[in-house]
Amino acid sequence: MNLTVPNLTIACMIVSCVIAFGLPILLALYFHKKKGEFIPMIVGIAVMFVFVFTLEAAVNQTIFKSAIGETIRNNKILYAVYGGLMAAVFEECGRWIAYRTILKNRMGNDSNALMYGVGHGGCEAIMIVGFMMLNYITISIMMNKGTIGETLSQLDSATLAKMQLAMQTLSTTPSYVFLLSGVERISALMAQVSLSVLVWFAVKFKHKKYFFLALLFHFVMDAGTVLLRSQIDSIILVEVFIFVVAAMIVFVAYNVWCHFHTTSIKK
Repeated sequence: MNLTVPNLTIACMIVSCVIAFGLPILLALYFHKKKGEFIPMIVGIAVMFVFVFTLEAAVNQTIFKSAIGETIRNNKILYAVYGGLMAAVFEECGRWIAYRTILKNRMGNDSNALMYGVGHGGCEAIMIVGFMMLNYITISIMMNKGTIGETLSQLDSATLAKMQLAMQTLSTTPSYVFLLSGVERISALMAQVSLSVLVWFAVKFKHKKYFFLALLFHFVMDAGTVLLRSQIDSIILVEVFIFVVAAMIVFVAYNVWCHFHTTSIKK
């Protein structure tokens, strides 16, 4: 198998990788200048690992091993609803619990909501896109240099089959698709920071409606994305949907921020 990866594809991977790693760092530094603290950012990272990569993953694994999981997997609408619901519940409840416990003594500084959002969304960006792109870039360079053969020779048959499929995908997938992975992270970070703001003020001023609004927004974005990807071929339209929903969340969160942040200052 003598496959190569176009240089444009590798360039798009690099751009997405830079976005995934660089944007959270830039936002963290910017919000820190606005008096945000690093502790909430670290808590946001921890919540992502505990509630999403550990607890949600464990529940998903258990459910999809059952007959119910098989039913969900075979129904596109059920699968989208399930995925959106799980993501919304685990992530927003994680935020709520973190604010009510670990960060309860830092609620006086509203900029900490932004720092938390960067930690939460930044961790997601790095783990889902950043490291994946680093892996793709490494494999692509090895393919183009003709040095991938030595690595393939050391793999067992099952892993080899997966690697060959990955190589085929890297070689044939349009370059812009890899760029859109980075673009999607911009929309996702917009949403994650804004959702963090909604839950922040829900906890701070005991307005539960903003918590449920965050749940609804999160569900719509994730369920809608999964459903659209299963129904249409245009990945660009999917990304437009994600951006539009993210922009709506930003708009609502900005207005909530302006109202409650001003109120807290007056007090």
